[in-house]
Order: sequence, then structure tokens, then C-alpha cells
Amino acid sequence: MKKIFLTLLALLPFCISGQSIYDVYNLSTSYYQGTAKSMAMGNAMGAVGQDFSSISINPAGLGLFRKPTFTFSSSINTTYTESKLNGIWATDSRAKLSVDNIGYVGINTNNEKVVNWAFGMNRTNNFNNQIFVDGYNDSNSLIDAYFAEIIANDIYDKEELNYYSPSYIYPLWETYLIDFEADGSLNTPVPAGGLRQLKGVCSWGGTYEWTVSTSINLNEKLFLGVSINMPQVSYKRISDYEEAFEYNSKEYFWMQEEALATTGWGFNSKFGIIAFPCRWMRLGASFHTPTTYNLTDSWRTETYSHLEFGNYEWNVPTSYFSYTLRTPWRANGSAAFIFGNFGMITADCEYVDYSKIRIYDLEYDYSDYNQFISETFKPTMNLRLGTEWRYHSMCFRGGYSFYGSPYGIGDKDYRRNALSCGIGYTQHFLTIDFAYMYTLQNHNYNLYSQYTNYYNEVAPDLIVKENTNIHSLVVTLRLKLY
Repeated sequence: MKKIFLTLLALLPFCISGQSIYDVYNLSTSYYQGTAKSMAMGNAMGAVGQDFSSISINPAGLGLFRKPTFTFSSSINTTYTESKLNGIWATDSRAKLSVDNIGYVGINTNNEKVVNWAFGMNRTNNFNNQIFVDGYNDSNSLIDAYFAEIIANDIYDKEELNYYSPSYIYPLWETYLIDFEADGSLNTPVPAGGLRQLKGVCSWGGTYEWTVSTSINLNEKLFLGVSINMPQVSYKRISDYEEAFEYNSKEYFWMQEEALATTGWGFNSKFGIIAFPCRWMRLGASFHTPTTYNLTDSWRTETYSHLEFGNYEWNVPTSYFSYTLRTPWRANGSAAFIFGNFGMITADCEYVDYSKIRIYDLEYDYSDYNQFISETFKPTMNLRLGTEWRYHSMCFRGGYSFYGSPYGIGDKDYRRNALSCGIGYTQHFLTIDFAYMYTLQNHNYNLYSQYTNYYNEVAPDLIVKENTNIHSLVVTLRLKLY
């Protein structure tokens, strides 16, 4: 019981609610989205400005607007994910229409100073995805990893099990998947091997940064900007895990479904500067304070078993937990090289240290969990490149973006690469922009790691390799109000 108490102090409620360290990372990162112009140029907008998406990177870019402007952007994102388990590939996909950006920019002129202001929303992350894993395991079951966890925490009966893991392991007792013998040993009707293991995950939502920003234009040489932002989180996920097996030439299975939703609001501020040292160059820099989120998780589980001696079901009612998440600060440096009125080449470099992610709550001590985050995640760099060339009323754009792994710049897990292109057409006060972005991200993980920390004792080599491809089509309407 002492080990149970210490474990709960360190990890509750994340070991109970289904949140993992990967979820904490996803809520803390930003893959800038928004207007088609920004997406087409790889979101390398830190020194470019004059685009509503640039406010999320460097608010000083607001000062380059010359006319009051209304902007609206929408996109279709199609995600394809290939998953490989024990040599077997499985594929799933999901398409979603979303609003990426809406905002208004106002202009105030006062002698030699021009003060611009803006309010609106930029999307900073997209959680839409669908994953399917299908493989055969001849050596073990997830239940074997649960047995290792039960033994390591000195659990000997159902009351202790219900106290330790009411949402995940205890329902297996209620559905006759595990049992305690009189001598304290454990048994299960599920064989240790000879299993077909399936996993499905459907997620949707994103983070949306609502901003109020202002910027000062000082003689067309220096631009200073600041924004006050309220990021909104809306993340939902439904996941299923199933093991199927044969006994006496008949098919049996057990499965567990989890529904998780994370919602809440945060607060941060951003400061930026853009300078024109010469006519053919712009230099920019910005600093993003950490975002402090107040989040609420809601989750439930449903467990089913179809066994030789009967069918059983156990439902855990929806539970709620509120906590505070603080994301890392960010620093951006950027440059744009201007070629008259014909084109530009831009570059952004961003530093972020994911080891600074922190979880707080008044009822629980997360010091051990935060220490685990500090030891797991590392500083990394993001690089974005873009170009734009004009011909009469047309603009032609291209870009590339690289987002480093949260495990360090040299690690490949969760590394993201994206190529993009687009065109724009302006007629009087109306501009319409189109962009296409192709994104590739790889992620490797142990199949059991989402459910237990004891997978290394049972199946350290049960690795799922995921390749995610995202195809984004974006359209933006910009209306200049003279």
C-alpha cells in the first residue's frame, strides 16, 4: 500500500485519466497555421509582417499594414497515418474542414507615428487524426504488463486494485479478465501470446489563439509590437484497444474504449521588433512568454469481454479533473531579403525548451512528474524558410518548415517537415490566396506505453512505427477597407 500511495502522489490523475506525456507535449507545441500566404511561405513571417498570421509569430509585423484589413481563412486537412506493428502495416485517414484564421486590423495615424491595432484568431495547432494499428503477438498480452504493475505495487485484492486504477485495470477484474487467487497469485483466461492486437485512435480539435495586438511604426524604419493572447484548447480523443484470440477453435476477445476531452483557456503575451537596416533587408526578433492554461479533463472508459464462459461489460462514469499547464517560452529570430517590388526570401529560427513544461494543481504534488518531464524533453530548434515573387497582380510562393523533436534537435521522433506552395491574386481592394502544404511526421512508441509504465518488463520491443502525412488546402480572403 505504501508504493500505491507514493505512485498516486506522483502521477495522479494522469495515470488514471488517460493523459500521457505525449498529450502534454501536443498541448504545449505550436505548428503555426492561419492565412494561405503564411502557410505557402512555410510560416516564415517573423520579419515579413503585413499578414494576420504574422502576429502570432512577431506582433511587430502588424505595423506594416497600410490599410484597414479584414481577413478570413479556411482549410481542408486530410491526414493519412501508416502504422507498423510486428511487420504488419495498417492505414487510416481523416479529413476535416476548419477555420484557421479570422481577424481585423485597424490603422491610426498620429503625426510621424502610425499605431496599428488588431483583434482576431489564429489557429496554432491541429489535432485531427485517425490511427489504426493491427498486428499479431506470439509472446505476451497487455494483461501481462498489468500483472507486472499489480505485483510491483503490492496489490493483493480487488479493493486495492479499485483504489489504484479504477478506470483501467479494475474494470478487467469486473469483466473476468483478471482474478486474484487465494495465495495472492494472478490468473487470466487471455493467453500470453497467440493474439491479434488492434488499436484505433480518433482525435480532433486544436488550439486557437485569440489575440488583441498593437504595433507602432516609427518613420518606416523601426516597428514595435505587443500582443495579449488567450489561447483556447479543444481536444477530444476516442481510443480503442482490443485483443482477439482462439480457444477450442472459437473466437474470443476483450476490448477497452476510452473517451477523453481536454478543454480550457490560457494566457500569454508576445513582444516583437522589426528593423530596416537597409532597403533590401528586414530583421526581426520576438519573445513569447509561457502560456498558462487552466484545463479540465473529462474521461470515461468502457470495458467488454467475450469469453468462453460468458460476455461481460463494465462502464466507468465520466470523471472530471482540473489542473494548470504551463508551456515553455519561445524566442524567434528572423530575416527577410527584399528584391525591389518583385520578391523576397525569408527565414525564421525559433528556440523552445520543452523540458520547461510544468503541471500544477492545489490537490496534488506534481514534482516527480515535472522532474520526469525535465529529464525526458530537451531544448530544440524550429526553422522556417519562405519566398514570394510577384508578376502584375499575381504572387507565387513557396516554403519549407522544420520542427525539431521535443527530445532534442538530433532526435527524429516527433520531428516534423513540411513543404508548401501557393498563389495569390489581387484585384483592387480584394485579395484571394491559395496554399497547399504537405507535412510529414514520424513517431515511434511501445504499444503498451499508453496504458502502463511496466511495458519494459514484458515487451520492450513491441514498437509501433507511425508515419503521418498531412495534406492541407488553405484559402484566404483579404478585404482592404479604404
